[in-house]
Amino acid sequence: MISHDLLKRTPVRLAGAFALLFALTVIALVGVLYFTLVSEMNLAIRQHVEEITDALQAIDRQQGFDNLASVVAEEAASVRDFDSIFMLRADDGSFRAGNVQNVQPFTGWGELDRAWLPEVADKGDPDDRFYAKWSPVSGGHILVGGSDRQIRQARRLLGHGLGWALLSTILLAAGSAVFLARRAQQKIDMFATTLSKVSRGQIGERVPVTASHDDLDHVATQINATLAHLQKLIENVNQASSDIAHDLKKPIGRLRRRLEQALRSADDVGSFRVQVGDALGELDSIVETFEALLRITQIEAGARRSRFRDVELGGLLADIADIYEPVVEESGGNLVSTLNGIRAPITGDRELLTQLFANLIENAIRHAPEGTRIDIGLTAVADRYVANVTDQGPGIPADERGNVFRRLYRLERERTTSGSGLGLSLVAAIADLHGAGVELSDNSPGLRVEVSFPRAQ
Repeated sequence: MISHDLLKRTPVRLAGAFALLFALTVIALVGVLYFTLVSEMNLAIRQHVEEITDALQAIDRQQGFDNLASVVAEEAASVRDFDSIFMLRADDGSFRAGNVQNVQPFTGWGELDRAWLPEVADKGDPDDRFYAKWSPVSGGHILVGGSDRQIRQARRLLGHGLGWALLSTILLAAGSAVFLARRAQQKIDMFATTLSKVSRGQIGERVPVTASHDDLDHVATQINATLAHLQKLIENVNQASSDIAHDLKKPIGRLRRRLEQALRSADDVGSFRVQVGDALGELDSIVETFEALLRITQIEAGARRSRFRDVELGGLLADIADIYEPVVEESGGNLVSTLNGIRAPITGDRELLTQLFANLIENAIRHAPEGTRIDIGLTAVADRYVANVTDQGPGIPADERGNVFRRLYRLERERTTSGSGLGLSLVAAIADLHGAGVELSDNSPGLRVEVSFPRAQ
């Protein structure tokens, strides 16, 4: 027995709706077939009656009324299935020949029930009806009629066919409904099971995607993408919490020691001001770190997507190169742009994109030795634009390239240099917001950073 819950399933209701549609379609088709067939058969009966009448009238014209009476009598006597009726009536109203009597003349076509005709009432189906017509002959009138038995047989046949068709449609729809509902419920149960596990902390669980690639698989893919993004955010939060505890412990400790030293050893106001100023500098660095973390969090949450506009990437990189060329030269390096005059329309936040490439150039300035060359390039590849920033510095070891995008992560060799370890994290967050990919590779020597953006639609 189908449960009440099963009847609530959308697939069951859809199957029911389709079953009703199919049933109505079958009824309509059978209805059209019925009326067409009945009309054609009715016309055929009338044409048959007309042909017989014409033949009898021809005999009357050629051989006379008396011979016509003989032919009608013979024809009436030869009828075995009693699907035809004949009656020859003289001008004086007397019966001359035929298998029915006492039928009063009428104009045009008439319908006579077999039950009203005593002579043939018990010689066929009592439900028969005759389509009959009186026609004139030389000595009177003749009645010829044909039975509708074949029409009623066709009606019964179509009725049985309609019944079986409706029954088959209902059974097929019911079976389809149960199959589709259970199949859909199995997938929905997969969704529920996966989301239940995720709610219990198993953030790595994903909804299975089948090979059918139907609409539920499309939903499963979207849910998995959402869970992957959620997992990434949670991992970032956890990692950030750990890195904050680890990396900010030292500057906060230094701040406390400086304030304690100011309290203990400051001999005059001037000395006290110097030590407090150093403490404030340390505090500003901590505040900047937290502001950078907050900025990354907002970007990863997609808060800036509403500010997306059309941006021409080639022009943006040219502007950045103009701004940073003197900065790189002041640090003893050389900035070279190879943009090839490419126009690269993309969709994004111009301010964030400027921040992305500024961070890459500043990282190159900070970590590359004096006299290094920094290159900015742009190429068009298939359906994407690839911007690259390269330097001739120490580079990043291959096994560390995945870690440097983590918040507050710094290579051991860089812990003695200035910086918060958030520059590449911000780059990754901005790139992800724009649907861009970031790839680090060896520049031999140095680091090559490629950022590939999808072309604007």
